[in-house]
Amino acid sequence: MSRRALMSTAFAAAALPTLAARAGEMSDSKMVGAYLPEAENEPGFASFVATPPRTPALRAGALNPYRVNLPANWKEAPVSNARSGNYCQPRCDEATTEVQFTEPGSGSLQIIIIPTTKLLIAKQDPTIEDVGDINGILDAISPAITGSVAVEAEEVASAKTVSIDGKSYYRYELVTPFAETGLHNVAVVSTNKNYVMIATIGASEKQYAKSEGDLKKILDSFRC
Repeated sequence: MSRRALMSTAFAAAALPTLAARAGEMSDSKMVGAYLPEAENEPGFASFVATPPRTPALRAGALNPYRVNLPANWKEAPVSNARSGNYCQPRCDEATTEVQFTEPGSGSLQIIIIPTTKLLIAKQDPTIEDVGDINGILDAISPAITGSVAVEAEEVASAKTVSIDGKSYYRYELVTPFAETGLHNVAVVSTNKNYVMIATIGASEKQYAKSEGDLKKILDSFRC
């Protein structure tokens, strides 16, 4: 099997369960603004910093801490043991979901990881460029972003590389009519230790029209 085919298979595993299943995981948790500190220089946003022992991968020392800013009215949704890798970290060999946050009127954020060894990358602590170029990575991970089908070329509204503090992030804006996660999907991808890390937000047409600016601010704030 080719490296690209292996990447597509691995990332597709992260696309499950469907939106309906994820909706069933919604909790009555507090809005993040009630318990997280206010984001610096971003009024109305709260700062989420994932450090040990926040997730199975962090507890296992498999990841460095990462962070993202969220609108204060978003809520965290639980991630099942099966999806979080609770039973296999630090030796999980499939994609797992770190955290997810939602707001019914705006969309849903997931942070997904996959070991780079699954993608035939032997180098320790590779950069995202070591894993693949911006187009090749999208070909591989698009089923994880959409929750279902691979993205066609005409569905890519934009794809660009952003360098922050010397680290590269691939950023995508997609219009995906057949996606489980919604018509609009925006994602940022980089590496964290020996994992590829995806921060991806799905939104319907109505959600995106209302919250496009906030959704892009969320991804702009992601650091791993």
